[in-house]
Amino acid sequence: MSDLENMTPDGRTEGSSRMKKLTDSGLVNIDKLRDRRFCIGITGLSQSGKSTFITSLINQLLQHKNAHLPGFLPVLNERLLNVKVHPLEDHTLTPFPYEDAYKKLTSPEPQWPESTKNTSGCLLELRLTRKARKLNPFRREHFSLFLEIRDYPGEWLLDLPLREMSYSRWCAQCSAQYNQRPRSELLGSLLDELKQLDPLAEVDESELERLNKRFIGFLNNCKYNGKSLSLIQPGRFLIPGDVVDPSILCFVPLLKCSSYTEGQLKAASANSYFKVSERRYKRYTKELVEPFYKTFFSRIDRQLILVDVVNALNAGPEYVDDMRQALANITDSFAYGQRNRFFQLFSSKIDKVVFAATKIDQVVSEDHEAVRKLLSLVVSQAYKNAQHEGVKPLFEATAAVRSSKEIEHQGEHGITGVEVGGAAIGYTHPSIPSRIPEGDEWQPFLDWKIPALKPPKGLSYQNADAIPHIRLDTVLNALIGDKCL
Repeated sequence: MSDLENMTPDGRTEGSSRMKKLTDSGLVNIDKLRDRRFCIGITGLSQSGKSTFITSLINQLLQHKNAHLPGFLPVLNERLLNVKVHPLEDHTLTPFPYEDAYKKLTSPEPQWPESTKNTSGCLLELRLTRKARKLNPFRREHFSLFLEIRDYPGEWLLDLPLREMSYSRWCAQCSAQYNQRPRSELLGSLLDELKQLDPLAEVDESELERLNKRFIGFLNNCKYNGKSLSLIQPGRFLIPGDVVDPSILCFVPLLKCSSYTEGQLKAASANSYFKVSERRYKRYTKELVEPFYKTFFSRIDRQLILVDVVNALNAGPEYVDDMRQALANITDSFAYGQRNRFFQLFSSKIDKVVFAATKIDQVVSEDHEAVRKLLSLVVSQAYKNAQHEGVKPLFEATAAVRSSKEIEHQGEHGITGVEVGGAAIGYTHPSIPSRIPEGDEWQPFLDWKIPALKPPKGLSYQNADAIPHIRLDTVLNALIGDKCL
């Protein structure tokens, strides 16, 4: 019986003997060599909607016969035959919780998928036909394309730059950030305490634990104060994941380090605040950050970076600048460029980068193109690295789940939906600019209150309904369309 005959109508599966044989025989690497397997790094800052995006991406592919995917050429040309979901061969990863997330979105009272708390992954097998050959237009060759997706907490992403940063340098970076709004306001009295703490003084563990707890509270405020900052470090202070020794997480930035020379800090006693915090910082980067990078990012072939540019615009210039800096720091951690396929088996480089503005169902369709153009300006500093290596980034604007509808009232276009609290709501918004605002141009966006909308009602899990979206098909085509030929 063929693979296609073994597939369920909606493409759901727990795995297959064929996949096991491929893994056991080492042919997975052969698939990569033949350009039949590649890894997509779906990268997103915290609250960019990464888990929801992955859920919708899997759903669109599984339900491709019913989904609206005119911008994805394999569907448009009717060459995508079926899709299967396999677990990844890495047994340290839990399967991506697609079924649970899909059930939440299709329940009578739909809910957003939970944010990622640990690492997970899946492997999608796309069964395709080749284009008809010129010499024999009636012969169609079937082949499988394996698409590897790995998920992780977005908070961990911001730790990648710490791999190349000493503890004293990180303290200096924190000192520069914390003296500026909005962080100075969010820190409150903790700012003075961190400034006054002498790095050379003998450590008081109970005092360090107290400051550490307050520092974690500050990081939570950076994320959940209504306007989320992007550059939040260390990320595992918010979502630890599987940490064997919690003491690794007990350190703080010592803002008074700048009062001492590198020689004085190096000569500090082993039991000083500086040396104790430095040791834990080094363990943090060595035992948590470095393995995470090697496991998840060193093998990425293509990268999708999700950016919630609309909410950053709503938050104000400080938050947009913070997002720009976070994205620049992240892209510094990746290797971009074209590389011979054989050498990609041992040392991958990212050969395609797509930046996608998320949640564009918050604005009317006539402003979607402006959001895309604004995104290109917001991330300009970040993608210079990719351009330098010969990889020209692409830009898109998308909503993985469309939770709103557009209306026209008295000549104005607006948005309607249901708030998380359950109340129906309709609103208009300022016209989205295609450039970053300056001066008084910011005020309309600071006054705009974006409601938190619930997912749309009426989707059926039993009937395997496709999730409504905006332009996710064009994102798919930009990422993998050329691999499907």
